[in-house]
Amino acid sequence: MGGIGKTTLASVVYQELSNSQFEGCSFLPNVKEECERRTPYHFRKKLLCELLNEKAILKMNTPFVASPYILDKLRHKKVFIVLDNVDDWIQLDALVEGYDQFAPGSRIIVTTRNVQVLKKVADQNIYKVEGLSQSDSLELFRFHAFGKNSPPIDDAMLLKSVVSYADGNPLALKVLGCFLRSRNKQDWENVLYNLQKFPDQDKIFNVLRTSYEGLDEGIQNIFLDITCLFNGSFTRNEAERLLDSGDSLVKIGMDVLIENSLIEDGKHWVDNQLWMHDLLRQMGRKIVCDGHKEAGDRSRLWDANDVCHILERNTGTVTVEVILFNLSEMTRDVEVCRAALSKMCNLRILKIYFDNYISVNKFKLHLFQGLDSYLSEKLIYFHWDFYPLESMPSNFTPENLVELVLHRSHIQKLWNREVQSLPVLKRMDLSYSALLTEIPDLSQLAPNLESINLEGCRSLVRVLPCLENLDKLTDLNLKGCSKLRDFEETINFGGIKNFLSKIFQQQFPLLKSFINNNILSLSTPQSHISQKFPMNLTVLNLQRTPIDAVPLSIGSLSGLVKLDLGDCESLRSLPTSICKLKSLESLILSGCVKLEKFPAIFEPMERLESLIMSGAGITELPESIDNLISLKDLNLDSCKEIGFLPNKLCDLRKLEYLNLSLCSKLEICLLYLLLCCHWRSNFVRA
Repeated sequence: MGGIGKTTLASVVYQELSNSQFEGCSFLPNVKEECERRTPYHFRKKLLCELLNEKAILKMNTPFVASPYILDKLRHKKVFIVLDNVDDWIQLDALVEGYDQFAPGSRIIVTTRNVQVLKKVADQNIYKVEGLSQSDSLELFRFHAFGKNSPPIDDAMLLKSVVSYADGNPLALKVLGCFLRSRNKQDWENVLYNLQKFPDQDKIFNVLRTSYEGLDEGIQNIFLDITCLFNGSFTRNEAERLLDSGDSLVKIGMDVLIENSLIEDGKHWVDNQLWMHDLLRQMGRKIVCDGHKEAGDRSRLWDANDVCHILERNTGTVTVEVILFNLSEMTRDVEVCRAALSKMCNLRILKIYFDNYISVNKFKLHLFQGLDSYLSEKLIYFHWDFYPLESMPSNFTPENLVELVLHRSHIQKLWNREVQSLPVLKRMDLSYSALLTEIPDLSQLAPNLESINLEGCRSLVRVLPCLENLDKLTDLNLKGCSKLRDFEETINFGGIKNFLSKIFQQQFPLLKSFINNNILSLSTPQSHISQKFPMNLTVLNLQRTPIDAVPLSIGSLSGLVKLDLGDCESLRSLPTSICKLKSLESLILSGCVKLEKFPAIFEPMERLESLIMSGAGITELPESIDNLISLKDLNLDSCKEIGFLPNKLCDLRKLEYLNLSLCSKLEICLLYLLLCCHWRSNFVRA
């Protein structure tokens, strides 16, 4: 039975034992749901990584092949593993096949609702978790209903009657107790009266539904949205992004749902993720389905077959508010009716997505006749992977759109008409839309944009002029935009010198010789270059772009936390103003084969912790490297041209990881360096 306490018991045992007598430990929660969301490869690698404490395992390409090296290490290691909510034998086998021989004393706990899963491996060590006794049920209920305070309800019979309807199920007791907290005796009697109206076989569902029905209508809708949009764990940020309607109701609603135990706050889960018990999710979906027999009349749609039927036959109505359509679950090709979305004038969320790009479903969603120009004006979230049209519907008015996601789309131009405004748009992701040739001037259209992902848009030519006045933009990803000419305009044509020379030559021809001889001493014109990048960026990804030099004015991006220039094969120089980036924590220069020198660092960089230059053309590091006072990770792997290391490298007192693999030209001073640094560095790889 769900909610009976299997996961809780396993968690308590894990917390008690994991830090004591075992050499390797791993707790994998929600195996069933996580395997549905991700491939078993992910979980298997995570398990091995945690048991052996080796992050390199995460990069394995063949995790299902039993490595002799890993096998040998596991045979000598006493481990403790918890696999929670395993649904079938295939999941269990996929996780441990080939790696099921551990050192004596190792233990594996598996929780499941399917006893046949356990009988495959352990006929005699199966424990069935029973419901709580009457006294234990009463104690748990009192804890959630009254906390440490004295109960205001002095009617013992009323307490016992209410508790009996939870049938010893801890989840139901917890939800019911939270719901009745701080309520008066009359409310309690009303709840008991409502519970008595339902048949015994629906006891647990009806107890849970009582808590739902006590919520305000707006928070009920947030609960139903979450039950339909998320199958496994999720972060609070993910939920708020998806449901964001421009007010504070979503944030308040999340707090109320957590207080009422309709969502777990995830304190004991990885990354503090939120989690909804699948009994509560089933209840929420049952509430949606009970309202209408026909799928097209329901407020929320998540079943792939239902969505296919509606899109094909145009049976959606004004009732539909949310569509979640996993293209990986399609079982046939579907031709979408041209007017399929036209009647859904209350549609708020449209998410048509692939959950697994590795094995894309062979069945496709076709729009041979295109799509009617009308889309709901209430759309706040529009996500369509492999969007098949060349542009968005012409009459779509995106005045309420908060997030636009078109992964791997066929789009060439966002709109074929002039869009007046995108006043609340915060996030735009057009990644790997290989045919996209231009974007509109977002500086004027979308002043509230915070994040833009254009990774892999290899037909884009101009981007930066459309973004430079976006004061709220913090995250810009241009990785793989290999045809961008923005950098040619600002940096190429001989670099900054020729760029400024061209401008001055047009307006002040008499200054030509002065510019040619002295332009590098000018500083004012260079501030113009920095305006090409929005000034409040915190993350800038220029990986695999044609940039050949970073301008001096990069130093004006004072809030930049991460700068990724990896695999910029034309990059030849970095300016000394890089030390002006006082917020910078990560600088990636790996694969910059033409970058021969790292600039002098004239000022301390107090936050830079990671400097990755693997495979770069670096020939030397500056003596001023000791100004990287917070550096923890320095990766020079495969820097085959570097000939020596500065003595000041030994002054990096926070350095933990130094990778010098395949640095074949390093001088003999390396031995001296290692002797100087070994007592401070946790890991030096040479």
